Amino acid sequence: MSDEAQGKIGLLQEQGMSASEQDMRNLEHNAELYRRIVEFSPDTVIITKNDVCQYINETGMKLLHAESKSEIMNKSILDFVHEDERESLKDRVTNLNQGETALPHPYTLICLDGSVAEVEMKAIPTFFNNEKAIHIIVRDLSEQKITQELMMKSEKLSVAGQLAAGIAHEIRNPITSIKGFLQLMESDIPEKKDYFEVVSSEINRIETILNELLALAKPKVSDMKEVNLIELVNQVVTLLNTDAIMKDIEINPVFNCSRCKVICDENRIKQVFINFIKNAMEAMPAGGKVMIEVEQSDLVTVIRFTDEGEGIPEEIAGRIGEPFFTTKSDGTGLGIMVSKQIIENHSGKVMISSDTNGTCVEVEIPLSYSR
Repeated sequence: MSDEAQGKIGLLQEQGMSASEQDMRNLEHNAELYRRIVEFSPDTVIITKNDVCQYINETGMKLLHAESKSEIMNKSILDFVHEDERESLKDRVTNLNQGETALPHPYTLICLDGSVAEVEMKAIPTFFNNEKAIHIIVRDLSEQKITQELMMKSEKLSVAGQLAAGIAHEIRNPITSIKGFLQLMESDIPEKKDYFEVVSSEINRIETILNELLALAKPKVSDMKEVNLIELVNQVVTLLNTDAIMKDIEINPVFNCSRCKVICDENRIKQVFINFIKNAMEAMPAGGKVMIEVEQSDLVTVIRFTDEGEGIPEEIAGRIGEPFFTTKSDGTGLGIMVSKQIIENHSGKVMISSDTNGTCVEVEIPLSYSR
């Protein structure tokens, strides 16, 4: 064979080897890319054989509150499903192995720390290490549920606002007339004074409800000006202090700022502060302390109202702020909702936390009002 022919064969062999190596590198690159896509998928990915976990990605580890994958590997997927739903999952896996389609289905997972996660699970057949397996995709529904709850609350607020606008105006005029004639009758029939006092008290309660409904029906903040929150808090404390002393309650304002000025509607913010302090006082029928802390950063002023009551029961904590929901015999179920609406109209927010040592209502108001 000539040197030229041998050179051509050698060149072809080199080219062939290079192509194989390039193909191998491409395969390795694609495998690594696929591994990363699966590992860092926003959904949990689990691969099982005979119901036993063979693989779980990082997202699944976080969902189940595991510190390492070894806490999940080689365990049955059924161990992480609520006992009431295990038979359902078994049936779906059996159907899947028989070639039937397994559509997404909601399940309750029990995490390693005992907490609960509401999820949607979908399963498809696959191969793992050259053996038949089940590829399970788990989607966390927590954010979706939060969004749905927010939408429902928003719809309730909208409906309540529309009702408020109509009801309040229709009722206010006849109530004013009734109150006027009642005062005339009271002077003519002095021997029935006790009855008139009861009727007058109930009319005043109706007017209070109407005022709260009207506040709900007027979401726009109109009288905006610079207000010193230290002065405003002191005014509210002075207003409520007599009632607090009679109930053996001490109101302690603490100011961690020197000026604490914000742009707001003074009367509306005063109404919010009165509502939250009154709620704190009512949470302590045997007396105690109400702490009011005011502090300011570069962007917001934070006001905290903390009581020493027994706290809000866990079963009703999620309903606080719903229209017309109240635990008080004489409550309207509008106070907290109206207060939240006022703060939100100031581009602020209200956060409520509670335990057996008491409840803390935290109000954030931006220093500059924007809408």
